[in-house]
Amino acid sequence: MITTTVTRIRAAWVVGYQQDDHCLYPQGEVVYQGDKILFVGHDYPGQVDEEIDVGNALVGPGFIDLDALGDLDTTVLAFDNQPGWRKGRVVAHDWQRRDLYSRSQLDFAKRYAYSQLLRNGITSFAPITSILYREWAEEFDEYLYAADVAESLGARAWLGPAFMAGYYVTDEKGLVSRRENRQRAHQGLEDALRFANRIQQRGVPTLSAMLAPDRIEGGDQAWLADLAQLVSTLACPTRLHCCQSELEVNEIARRFGGKSSLALLEESGLLNRHMLLPHGQYLGGTQPNAESVTEDIARLAGSGATVVSCPLVSGRHAKYMEYYPRFKRSGINMALGTDTFPPDMFSNMHMGVVLSRVVSGDISAANSADYYRMATLGGAQALGRDDLGRLAVGCQADMVVIDLNQPALGQIFDPIAALVLNGNGRDVKGTIVAGRKVFWEGQMVQAGFSLEELHAESQLVFRHIISTYPERTVNHPSVAEIIPPTFPLHQKGSNHD
Repeated sequence: MITTTVTRIRAAWVVGYQQDDHCLYPQGEVVYQGDKILFVGHDYPGQVDEEIDVGNALVGPGFIDLDALGDLDTTVLAFDNQPGWRKGRVVAHDWQRRDLYSRSQLDFAKRYAYSQLLRNGITSFAPITSILYREWAEEFDEYLYAADVAESLGARAWLGPAFMAGYYVTDEKGLVSRRENRQRAHQGLEDALRFANRIQQRGVPTLSAMLAPDRIEGGDQAWLADLAQLVSTLACPTRLHCCQSELEVNEIARRFGGKSSLALLEESGLLNRHMLLPHGQYLGGTQPNAESVTEDIARLAGSGATVVSCPLVSGRHAKYMEYYPRFKRSGINMALGTDTFPPDMFSNMHMGVVLSRVVSGDISAANSADYYRMATLGGAQALGRDDLGRLAVGCQADMVVIDLNQPALGQIFDPIAALVLNGNGRDVKGTIVAGRKVFWEGQMVQAGFSLEELHAESQLVFRHIISTYPERTVNHPSVAEIIPPTFPLHQKGSNHD
């Protein structure tokens, strides 16, 4: 039901939109009716039914997360435990794949993860979950439930089950090989189409379909061609991890005549404006040189595809897109993803600015405004939605309210710079999607459960998934060997007491 109530929200700072970019209104206001913005600026002249004064806070467009963690994050287990292939990040060659989560645990993980995204001011998201713990990939019915969760929370989500054509395994020497299942690969494509049609039939304005094929190196030529046809048919956002890892780059070159990942995408008809490509880190093939890198950048620039940067998780793994300044100069659209826990866009903006400067050796390579645009306008452009990512008349009333009274923010000389420098997801006071409060002052408004309850249950589910690591890790070591404690444990009653 569309409300006729006209609501005005006032704040110390409002991020508006003028002349194709963000602008700032000190002591500003946003007026909206239902899911649409009526006014942004000062002194709205019309009648208002409801007033919300958030005081010393910033009201800005909701963040857009195009690689949003949709389950419990196990990449954190690899933070101090490397190499990844010895720690289950590539599954053991002798593991008989099976689902390591129960259906109820999978359902819980979505409730938990989507709630965390909203709690961190992310109003639009395209979730990603790990399929390392699955018999194959994700299932149609599972994502019908994901749609139920997103709708019940009031989130704006782009959804689709992950599907793949093949995956990689490793032996005790670290040698990788590819496994495939053509029947299941074909079924994944069919389920993706069926799910997209179901979402369209559902007719919920905040739910949209996306395609979520797994990493490019898992596919073969026939699968990539079928995927390209599906992308053309649906014309919806399609996320495909690409230019992400050395394994990927080496395997693409080995299996496809020395091509770079982007050259293969282009040849397959998969380099176009619908493509969302995390993480943009390895360009130019296995032996990149000035010419091959320039060719790949030109491919991206001419395609309209979006590079999805995930600075926090990339930095944790000692790699970041070194060509960021050239991407920016070439007009390549860039957006942000969190891809890890915490789903904190502030930390990602901060880390992105820092890493861009470090890898380029240029302190002017990136600034706060660049990454704030990526977290808002870049994501909106990638989704083909110019009514998102900005606060302007006629746009969707998707907003985040950020408390500026937090002492940890330090001295605020500029609100955007302060938030990129010192902000944290815990500073989010409220999240509004389509004009409805979905998170407000610590409470999940639409959901009917508390974040504290979710946190407690998440510990149990996480403990379970850790217990499964030995069966899928090469040589099947114990959990204590796979994930050793940072320092020796001295249990109560031991000789060390």
